[in-house]
Amino acid sequence: MLAKLYHAHHAHYQEDIPFWEQIINGAETVLELGCGTGRVSIPLARAGYLVWGLDWDESALGVARANLAVEPAPTRERVSFIRADMTNFSLDVRFGAAILPCNTFSGLIPKERKSVLEGVTAHLLPRGVFAISLPNPTLLARFKDQTETEPTEEAVFTHPQTGNPVQASSIQECTGDGVVWKWHYDHLLPDGKVERLTMSTKHYYTPAGVYTREFQEAGLRVLARYGDFENAPYTPESLYLILVAQKEMN
Repeated sequence: MLAKLYHAHHAHYQEDIPFWEQIINGAETVLELGCGTGRVSIPLARAGYLVWGLDWDESALGVARANLAVEPAPTRERVSFIRADMTNFSLDVRFGAAILPCNTFSGLIPKERKSVLEGVTAHLLPRGVFAISLPNPTLLARFKDQTETEPTEEAVFTHPQTGNPVQASSIQECTGDGVVWKWHYDHLLPDGKVERLTMSTKHYYTPAGVYTREFQEAGLRVLARYGDFENAPYTPESLYLILVAQKEMN
């Protein structure tokens, strides 16, 4: 149920889709790591790309497959959802582009990031493009001196099964090495009771320069660093750090 609530909460967020379409322009085959419920993969398939969406969470993939099932046949035929670990995967396909959206990369420890980048490099065609988005590390680091932030109400949406309202809120808990983001989904029942489900992710305090170095060590030359999905240059005050890289020629 958490995957369904997460999708209902985030499904209407589309501001990054044109950016990913711009990044993969010209690629016939696209790999999305951490595809989750298909929020990005399915629009890319609608745009005509052959997309492989990879994720470890079977419940999220179940939502993705259900979402794909209601799409027109041409879109359905352009998407393959695969259950696999992004730190250890092997596919019989080589890709013109690979992407890792949705702030996932900053939730990995160094050896996991190294494995992801090695896997991406191995699966990219020569001069293939790889891009990630993550929270601005400089802004994350400012949480270090806090123990917990105040809850922020993010949205109210309809429960995908009951039709009752769900109130979504977030809170950040800071640790010595990162920030834990928690999303509370409060299912508001007709009798006045509240059922709460919580999901969380952790983002590590990793400087932007470390990510750039790790890309280079994996054979990925960083072409650009953006601070938003409008191609603004990255600065310490940017909301995001978006890295766009290209596989080096051997």
